[in-house]
Amino acid sequence: MILDALGHGLGSRGDLPIPLWQFAWAGTAALVISFLALGASWRQPKLTYLEKGQSSLFLTRIVKVCEPIFRTLSMGLFLLVLVAGIFGTNDSGQNLNPVTVYVIFWVVLQILVCFFGDIWRILSPFDTIALLLERRNLTNSNEIPGWSHWLAPVGAFCFLFFELIHPSGDSPFFLSIGMVVYSVCLIAGVIFWGREWLQVGDTFAVHFRLLSQMAPIHSVKKSVHLRVPLSGLSSSRFTSAEVATLFIVLGGVTFDGFGESEMWRDFVGPKAGWANAAVRLFGLVDSIAVITLLFLISVRFMANLTGQKPNDLVKIFAPLLVPIVFGYTLAHYLQLAIDESQTFIFQLSDPFGKGWNLFGGSDGRINFNLFNPNAIAWVQAIGVVIGHIAGVVVAHDRAVGAFPEREAVRSQYVMFLVMVIYSVLGLWLLLNA
Repeated sequence: MILDALGHGLGSRGDLPIPLWQFAWAGTAALVISFLALGASWRQPKLTYLEKGQSSLFLTRIVKVCEPIFRTLSMGLFLLVLVAGIFGTNDSGQNLNPVTVYVIFWVVLQILVCFFGDIWRILSPFDTIALLLERRNLTNSNEIPGWSHWLAPVGAFCFLFFELIHPSGDSPFFLSIGMVVYSVCLIAGVIFWGREWLQVGDTFAVHFRLLSQMAPIHSVKKSVHLRVPLSGLSSSRFTSAEVATLFIVLGGVTFDGFGESEMWRDFVGPKAGWANAAVRLFGLVDSIAVITLLFLISVRFMANLTGQKPNDLVKIFAPLLVPIVFGYTLAHYLQLAIDESQTFIFQLSDPFGKGWNLFGGSDGRINFNLFNPNAIAWVQAIGVVIGHIAGVVVAHDRAVGAFPEREAVRSQYVMFLVMVIYSVLGLWLLLNA
């Protein structure tokens, strides 16, 4: 089953040549050195000046030419996956649906947007449908209500519930029904509030857009720009709903790793079905709560020191979570993405699981040594540390821009400690899953 593959794909099949505790100390030392170096030499916000970047005529032309092709291919894949889940074999190991939804769509895209920008706006079948409705004057431009922004974090939690908790979450038929329900809800929102509503109401549009702000490629109107990585996070002020979406996804990745650890299996025991789902739901909620609480404690410390409102500081400093989400995603899912992307290619020859061999690849088998497993283990472990160092950089840049020089470094003491905890936790989950 694809969820079994997801579980076994966590962490790495390779080994680091040093024990976990040594790597954790090395990672912590790297964070400390970064923090001290920033405090000594980075006294004014620098990322803001690098945010706009430079326009790339070549990339702008490529996007203009390829956008209709990408939209058509993505829409075709969406319909194929939807139909395969309804009419194909209801077996996650044979049907194209689960591997596409849980690996290609969720994992691979999360990694890609961190490098190539908000490609979801082009690939989104929902945006393509909204574009067609807009051209036929079937949408309204009513004012978007504030409460509708909260559909994004609710959608994120529901997706994680089906991926990590629900006993039948890998059922192709079940997933296709979920796709239909979600699509109908989004299309209804587009009809009421217009195409732009997707940028606040579509869970995946929100999440991918937030991650894309760390990318070296971004779009300004119809022009594609190149900029320094992370600079897009320099002036962002996330809404409460966007911050909640980040917390939920980060907590979900954390629980996904912890839920595959020996400690969790010893704690839960031999449970199955909905009994196991109830315990896992408790674990998911707790993981989200712990991740959120640690961040809010650091923000409360900043508020007490600077006299600013905690709610405002949450929105100002939430962008530092973006590279951490990237680091966690890379650490826990890179091996999975490499292995199961091969499954996706093979199953394109037999999307319905009916024994077809349309492109001659349905008999293919995963090459688990496509890349050196030990090298991948290094990339995953270093990804956790680099993600947290990037978070420290973003936090410091925001601090020197928001606070007087005397308070800027001191305001980050607790936040830095939280970064260390996040980093060590990420490494532990990576190497013990």
